[in-house]
Amino acid sequence: MGESVWLLDRIQSDWEVDTLCAALNDRGIPAERVDWAEIQPYAVPPGFAGPQGLREAPRLAVVTARVLTRHTEGDLALLYDWLAMLEDQGARLVNPVGSLRVCQNKVRQAARLAAADLPVPPTRAVRSAEEVERCLADWGDVIVKPITGHASVDVIRLVPGGGGGQRGSLLGLREDIVLWHWLRRHHVLCAQRFVENPGRDLRAAVIGGRVASCHYHVSTAPDGSVRSLLHPLQWAPAELTDDLERILVKCLEVLGLDLATIDLVEGPDGPVVIEVNPTVSRWEPVEGTDLDLTPHGITAAQADLLTDLLRP
Repeated sequence: MGESVWLLDRIQSDWEVDTLCAALNDRGIPAERVDWAEIQPYAVPPGFAGPQGLREAPRLAVVTARVLTRHTEGDLALLYDWLAMLEDQGARLVNPVGSLRVCQNKVRQAARLAAADLPVPPTRAVRSAEEVERCLADWGDVIVKPITGHASVDVIRLVPGGGGGQRGSLLGLREDIVLWHWLRRHHVLCAQRFVENPGRDLRAAVIGGRVASCHYHVSTAPDGSVRSLLHPLQWAPAELTDDLERILVKCLEVLGLDLATIDLVEGPDGPVVIEVNPTVSRWEPVEGTDLDLTPHGITAAQADLLTDLLRP
């Protein structure tokens, strides 16, 4: 096994990966960005081949967001298998493959969190328009999204009684058409009851059991959406209450994560966890601002975590 740290990434490098890599090297920890698309798993002899030839697995490998969200080489199960081969060869992954698998399936993630008494909305897997209609009948206001989606791509909100629908159906004509295409593309979707909120999301990063940032995504759209491309959201500081901090830290404990970014909304009865993302990405706008809750910056907080994980 090699002695280095790999920052697994895809496509192009960015400030976050470059800065974290530099911070580790400054501490005397050999670290490098490795393009996941350029390396090929070898079984016999064991290792990973890339532009530099066949290499041993590193001591530690950080799985960045693009490795998960820009996967194109077949089923996601194949990605988890290749990452598991790193673990098989002795690498410590951040985050571990088993935790990644739970997090990437939004229905399974919600089940795991709910079993630990964490606040999550009612959640179901749906495979047909009829199953979505049952959600509408039970909840009235429904969010439908891909099981393994990200960045709110293909997320839709539905309420009963859209125009032009079939007689007796709770779906309108356009809703029915969109759902048909979404189901054809994704096969199975995640349905959640919409949580009434004041038109803003909470986003928090947790690193090594400590909350590194916590801020609002405030909607500027007329309908209150925080994912409108025409009305970009605004960021604002959010109070980190004891209850909120407990929820955030417990999410990582329950899911077995070293670090994560968590999306919540302020429901009528308190914070509700919408999604736990098993990476921390795009922290440059937060680093060193009043949104940064770390003593020395989010880059340093991650470097501290990785340094601790490298200790015997």
